Amino acid sequence: MHLTTYIKQTANQINHTLDEFAITLEQEVSLVSPYLSPLITVLNQASEGGKRIRAILVVLGYELYTNSFTTAILKPAIAFEIFQTAILVHDDIIDCSPLRRGKPTVYKQLEASKNHAHYGVSQSICLGDIGMILAVRLVSTSNFETEKRLKAVNSFVTTILYTGIGEMLDVELPYLPTTKEEADVLAIYLHKTAHYTITGALQLGAILGGASDDYLAQLAVYGNNLGIAFQIQDDILGMFGDEHQLGKSVVSDIEEGKITLLYLYALKKATVAQKDLLATLYGKGHLTLEQVQQVRAVFISTGALAYCEMQKEKYVQQALVSLDTITQHNGHQQLLRELAFLMIQRKQ
Repeated sequence: MHLTTYIKQTANQINHTLDEFAITLEQEVSLVSPYLSPLITVLNQASEGGKRIRAILVVLGYELYTNSFTTAILKPAIAFEIFQTAILVHDDIIDCSPLRRGKPTVYKQLEASKNHAHYGVSQSICLGDIGMILAVRLVSTSNFETEKRLKAVNSFVTTILYTGIGEMLDVELPYLPTTKEEADVLAIYLHKTAHYTITGALQLGAILGGASDDYLAQLAVYGNNLGIAFQIQDDILGMFGDEHQLGKSVVSDIEEGKITLLYLYALKKATVAQKDLLATLYGKGHLTLEQVQQVRAVFISTGALAYCEMQKEKYVQQALVSLDTITQHNGHQQLLRELAFLMIQRKQ
């Protein structure tokens, strides 16, 4: 089965499970107060429109280890979708992002609903917190044996923890007076992105299938390397992508002064004049289109874009080295190989 078919079939099951979850969540919150139902509707709607890759990887992780499928895996699988929605609600506040998937971000929607910025941020923080708690509950109440379920909860909580730590480092790095190193950026990519985008999802499914720690370590080789490649591509799209395809800003990284592999390499190779230009424009808030184009030109002429393309390919190849230790099933190897190239060739 090709990856596109697998994604489509599994996503349909994931979406059905998410629809059921949305109904029960609104009912639960309404028992406390009907005034809160509109807020839960906003949270549920924020989960719409995604590709469901993380939930699909939970299902795939289970199938890789067991060579079988059970509908019981769908409940913990959607935990990753709920967690992703929650963390993005917070992330959009941190990044001051007005758009997500082509729509106003949650805090912007809620701000507009009451014409009050503080209200929008406050309720969005609450919704993000609730989303993360609900995600853990979905794993802890899933229909698996107690030992597997407890190990899965611990793994999932660790993923949440390290995603948060990676986010903190991402926020902190621009403010540090010391010289930023590539290792600092890669630490963000590993903890903020790779764990929750690839590794944690595959491992959660495998754990519920009964996988050993050695097997989980092999999944981490694949997931961590692919997750870093995924983030490099995300940075490239965040600098050179199409805003309509992405559904979010392609200038926010420049305006915020995001410390990325692109930026570090450009700074390392820049001329004095190019360094002055970056110091004047990068991270200085709202820029004109001409100024954005000037920054992009530096990233191209210094070789930063070419370097990141090369690094992206390198990490994908490192991920693929682990395929034989993960599975001997030709179909599953094909899915993992296609997934790797999907992650670095995507346009959104």
